[in-house]
Amino acid sequence: MVYTLLEMFREIMKAVGEEFSGLAAHRYVGEIIQYHRLQASPGYRRAAEHAYQKLLDFGLEAEILTYPAREGVTFWAQPSFQEWEAREGVLHLLEPEARKLADYREIKLSLIQRSAPFEGKAEIALLEDGLEVKEYEGLNLEGKVVLTKGDMRRVHYLAVERGGAVGIIYDGIKELPGLERRLDNALEYTSFWWYGGERKCFGFVLSPQEGERLRRSIKRGSVAKVRAKVISRFWDGSLEVVSALLPGESDEEVVVVAHLCHPQWSANDNASGSATLLEVARTLHRLTLKGRLKKPRRSIRFLLVPELTGTYAYLAAHEERLPKMIAGLNLDMVGESQELCGSTLVVERLPGSTPAFSGDLLERLLEAVAKDTSGYAGAGTYPSFRYGSTPFSGGSDHIILSDPTVGIPSPLLIQWPDRFYHTSLDTQDKVDPQMLARVGKVAGTYAYFLALAGREEATWLAWEMLTRFKERSVRLVQEERRAGRELVRKVGRLQNQGVLGLRSLRRLADMELKGFESELSSFTQRELKKVPGLRSQEEKPAENKWEEEARRLVPRRLYKGPIRVTPYLRRLSSEERERWWILEQRYGNALWYLLPLTLYWSDGERTLHEIVDLVEMETGKRATQLLVTYCRTLSDLDLLHLLER
Repeated sequence: MVYTLLEMFREIMKAVGEEFSGLAAHRYVGEIIQYHRLQASPGYRRAAEHAYQKLLDFGLEAEILTYPAREGVTFWAQPSFQEWEAREGVLHLLEPEARKLADYREIKLSLIQRSAPFEGKAEIALLEDGLEVKEYEGLNLEGKVVLTKGDMRRVHYLAVERGGAVGIIYDGIKELPGLERRLDNALEYTSFWWYGGERKCFGFVLSPQEGERLRRSIKRGSVAKVRAKVISRFWDGSLEVVSALLPGESDEEVVVVAHLCHPQWSANDNASGSATLLEVARTLHRLTLKGRLKKPRRSIRFLLVPELTGTYAYLAAHEERLPKMIAGLNLDMVGESQELCGSTLVVERLPGSTPAFSGDLLERLLEAVAKDTSGYAGAGTYPSFRYGSTPFSGGSDHIILSDPTVGIPSPLLIQWPDRFYHTSLDTQDKVDPQMLARVGKVAGTYAYFLALAGREEATWLAWEMLTRFKERSVRLVQEERRAGRELVRKVGRLQNQGVLGLRSLRRLADMELKGFESELSSFTQRELKKVPGLRSQEEKPAENKWEEEARRLVPRRLYKGPIRVTPYLRRLSSEERERWWILEQRYGNALWYLLPLTLYWSDGERTLHEIVDLVEMETGKRATQLLVTYCRTLSDLDLLHLLER
């Protein structure tokens, strides 16, 4: 049986690989990037209509769903925002010399997205980062434009809201860990986010090279003046989600998601994921139409969304359908030319709170596709491209899908890092048709296999999951061969996740799992016995006030889906806002996973101290002060209930 199923899995992959066209997907990328696809904008709508028409042309059932883009609307706890467009945005330097600095008509990223209308002259006030309050001491910013490399939200708050500046000029490029980014002539994707009540302003983006030239002039004592003209508008409008369905025999669904948004050009991010989704949809429809693949048990749902916002909106509007969505896949930045971008094709696994079969299956399929090159004498295979897997880190639509309150376990396929990420150099020449073909082969096989899967397929997958669990167990014990309570806890957690992951297979079929669970538990105990001098107890570290407070708190969720503090900052006092900023600086991008993981484990029964332990075991970071402050803040905002023992 296992041999037959393995052959079936290979036959699906063979059929998908032969039908999927990387060159066609590359052409779709070129079509998509013609649109300025900012969330809730006419440009995004045109891109959505283009994708919708292609899906119809392929023969699929498709529709465009609309949701309100206006202030005061929320999708669960995620606020919406007004629609926006700009018709013109030009920045001229008047003094100390006359020249044009930025033009939205030439490069869309020249304008900070969602800039307010403005026409007039202003003096430039020079900031470095503009992130600390002390940098503004003695500065008169009233009516001026600030030049900064710092975080846009922070600079807007300090320079515009508190200092009276009328605009911002940004000349930074964010660094990516482990990757050199010498992009002196690039413009970084920069945006305002208005959720209601803010003091809106305009802004422009310069390259680091142009910014440095302007900075040198000001530092030499020159007075710098600019003339800015922005013709833009905000209105209560809509945002669109494109939905297509490959019908199955039941009302269950496998969901494939890609975000269609981002400014022109934004080719790899995420025209590549959207184009791959389109070609996967065409491929599977064509194969089932021709009879090469039979009609699956479950339907396959394809969603093109404005990132995060559109996923919140769609799921909140279809909440009754969530139990029928058995698994998902998020395609984000999948088409990179690795040689140019410095990237690696990565499976981002599921969070520990959502153990399921889908992550192991995706890793298995990627490994199969990666065996694309033979040794010199034809013996053995190895990959001709970089690939790997990483723990959950969030940052895209799978962060919502995989939330336990939503319950659609969805791993992510992504290329990371990408040296051109969020810049004007993310263009179509950085997209590799062969890489699109590889990803399409993996994604199409994944979606169809899960749509088809019954008891035999689930049993094959159970063996695969058991094998991978054993590998992870051995690796964990080998890497942390130290006697102590921490190893016992980590192995116990891994064992619990393994059991729950196996039980998730019952979403595919009614099956007996006692044998698999017994083997999993026995293997875990045998591995622990190999560690010499293992103790179940060890001295506990001293606790501070944050640890003590965490022991008293029991968080209970009021909304489905993760909750970010950012849209609600205006409801905090200036002191609370400052404290939150300090924590943001301390933890940086780790907030993208530390905060949702905290909510994922918040079941109304666990203390926050127990949750801190679980998050630490999953991420290696003990962030008690952050997580206490986060839960306290959500409670103050009526977004979370905190029981105090």
